[in-house]
Amino acid sequence: MKIGVLGGGQLGRMMAIAGYPLGIEFGLYDPTQDSCGGQVARLYNAPFEVTDELKKFVDEHDVFTYEFENVPLELAEYIVQRKPLYPGKDALYYSQHRLREKQLFVDLGVPVTRFSKVDDRVSLLDAATEVGIPFILKTTTLGYDGKGQYRVTSEAELSELADKLFPEMGEACQETSYAGVNEYIAEAFVNFTRELSIISVRDQVGNCVFYSPAENDHRDGILHLSVAPAPNLSDEKLANLQGYAQKLLEKLNYVGVLSIEFFETEDGLVVNEFAPRVHNSGHWSMEGCVTGQFENHIRAIAGLPLGVTDNRSVSAMYNLVGHDVDRSAMAMHDVHVHWYGKDIKPKRKVGHVNILADDYLQLQQKIDDVDALVK
Repeated sequence: MKIGVLGGGQLGRMMAIAGYPLGIEFGLYDPTQDSCGGQVARLYNAPFEVTDELKKFVDEHDVFTYEFENVPLELAEYIVQRKPLYPGKDALYYSQHRLREKQLFVDLGVPVTRFSKVDDRVSLLDAATEVGIPFILKTTTLGYDGKGQYRVTSEAELSELADKLFPEMGEACQETSYAGVNEYIAEAFVNFTRELSIISVRDQVGNCVFYSPAENDHRDGILHLSVAPAPNLSDEKLANLQGYAQKLLEKLNYVGVLSIEFFETEDGLVVNEFAPRVHNSGHWSMEGCVTGQFENHIRAIAGLPLGVTDNRSVSAMYNLVGHDVDRSAMAMHDVHVHWYGKDIKPKRKVGHVNILADDYLQLQQKIDDVDALVK
């Protein structure tokens, strides 16, 4: 079997590494030559074109998947008319647009924060009443790792943002909006105690498995650290997380790995967003579980039995963002360094370190030791 991956970044590469021992061949398709940043925004906004390169890629592969959710829907449609694509295009349709995504969660009975659509100056100012201040304004499309987002904490900031994005009544300022986007979603600020994410997998006949939820810590809007299993998680919340994930998996007739991020609050769980792909907050599973997320994604889309997701230990994933780590970290017991082959640039994910330990106290000490080696 040959699997075609849409995207040529680290996630596609780690899928291939996980799939080679299963006897599967891979090809990566990335016409932008850059699976992140502005070039993807241009690919997403550009008119879809069936090139000879694309035709050849589709002809040469049996099953397709993707490593980022901003795959043009026209491209997904072109593929599904010819070959299987997992996850399907419905997952792309909802995940690419935050308003559609939020409404999907509402329809499924998954708790969400208050939200409203913003597409002009009036609706932006009205958001202060509809969702309340403080709130977060996000582009409905594109945007990732904190990009395309604005925090409004006062009436003065609201007025300043209105002047920036909509300097004239009803007109968007394309130069100041993210990637030329002029539609936004205003989301009420969630006073959360921590962020949790759950990685789940569904195969082609509907079997589902779940990984232990992870507790996530962010720096500058980018994931810094994931710890799994998330400490002090009640059985009730674990059941809720798995139940919400299963609802989404079944609604989308999903095949592959799905990640959903939640905020834990004093009143319960509130969903943030989902990603229809292998996810940064699940990288710890590569060494931390019997079967990691990348292998299980390949198993699912290739029609193979899913692997068990039991934890080998308590684990952490330490993201290397704009920094390298000293090679001496490789000598530490149960510390596994993964480099992505990228040039080091500010705010760029260039690798991660998976850390395993017998308990949370030992895990924190190892995290501190790794942190001291980051340069």
